[in-house]
Amino acid sequence: MANANQGNRSGNAFGRIANVADTPMYSQGIKMEPGYLIRIRSRMHLVTAVEPMVVDLFFTDTLNVGHTASPEALSGTDGTALEAYGIHSIQAYYDISDSASAADLKGNILKPDYDSGYISFDDLEPFKGNLYQLCPTLPLQPKFMDAETGNWHSSSNTAPNAGGTPVGFSTGTAEHMLQVGTVSGKIMVKHPAGVPKYVLDEAPEGESGTARTEGKIEGLSGAIDGSVSSPEAPNWDYSLFIEHGENNLPTIRYINDTDEYILDGRVRMIGWKYRVLELTPEQVNMFKQRSGGRLRFKIINTTGLPVEGSMLADYFPK
Repeated sequence: MANANQGNRSGNAFGRIANVADTPMYSQGIKMEPGYLIRIRSRMHLVTAVEPMVVDLFFTDTLNVGHTASPEALSGTDGTALEAYGIHSIQAYYDISDSASAADLKGNILKPDYDSGYISFDDLEPFKGNLYQLCPTLPLQPKFMDAETGNWHSSSNTAPNAGGTPVGFSTGTAEHMLQVGTVSGKIMVKHPAGVPKYVLDEAPEGESGTARTEGKIEGLSGAIDGSVSSPEAPNWDYSLFIEHGENNLPTIRYINDTDEYILDGRVRMIGWKYRVLELTPEQVNMFKQRSGGRLRFKIINTTGLPVEGSMLADYFPK
């Protein structure tokens, strides 16, 4: 899945990053099995089937890059910075010829100042009678520095989005390269559409504004990055239950506020697809009688906590 006019994409650019914990995907034991009774709002359902799911949501940016053959280099507004990630790799990614003039090219390589805004992926809507449980994860990208100088930019006084070049994967002095960690983009989620998730009550859009005054929080509220939830170790506390109906779809905003070009700009959604059968009151009573008068079920919250603008009667019944 991707934005319109997606262009090129790297897919799984790095695989599993070295030195990252390979926590079992389902270690938190939250997967539902056939036979589970669940309550969605005030209705009881029976889980009758389950399938695993993996969905990649690609985000797209436009970079200006070309290639010169002699001396070999990348040209264009983003060319110098992208050389740090390998001239041949970038040339192959965009399928650039040896003497191609700089041009605007689309792909899922994202600039350091990238902000997608909130996007809805309509294909995430399940059929009626199905329920998705999907956990958003972000791939991690290795972060290097020059061990001799300590620089993590080859132009240490200028950030890449201001024209500087990150160390990336090559500085011309490979013997000095040292991996110091990983970076990733960040996502923010509204689910259902219009209802912010995981945010501060006083900053429901996840932004504190530009005023640097006492009492204000700088930065983003409610952001998920690869250190919080990665494909190797999904954080099921952030999983979403998606019901049938377009008004139940999440919207996702992808932000790259790192000093690196993100070479794999995607969100990987990992989880399950459930087939759920709504039960009549008579069927619920039958299950209760067969279990000795005690009914065990799991409550599924598909709307999350109420925030300003969504404090409906459903949350506060009289």
